[in-house]
Amino acid sequence: MQIRLAAQVASKVEGIRQSLEYSKLSDTVNVLLDAVRQRWTLKLSYLPQSGAVSQKVRLDKRHHVWVSRYATDRGINATSATNLLISEYLAGNTVTLSPDKQEVAFVEPSLIPQAQKPETTDSKPKGQQLIRGLKL
Repeated sequence: MQIRLAAQVASKVEGIRQSLEYSKLSDTVNVLLDAVRQRWTLKLSYLPQSGAVSQKVRLDKRHHVWVSRYATDRGINATSATNLLISEYLAGNTVTLSPDKQEVAFVEPSLIPQAQKPETTDSKPKGQQLIRGLKL
């Protein structure tokens, strides 16, 4: 699946790609999606890049189903879902997956009590409401 990253997301991912010394932007995107899905806490340092950055990336097959399901649940396309997942992860929001449904929920780190796990709610923002709340 090939997607186009938003310019702001692409510049951040390009900075990460350079700091990790990866050869392809797609490799970096796939590692970030692995981090979202597997709940990794990566200590990433990057300098957002300015200028022309290739925004087209190819997602690995292992991400097709769950990114597509996440996008469908929210009424957006896979490109928007990928941009949302990466930007929220890079913003430092905690990302949790529900193992039975393979859902993704974002929780502000400051709102999570240290001794408890975050609770997921049934009502989730959809489509344009979700995009309007996107922090890049």
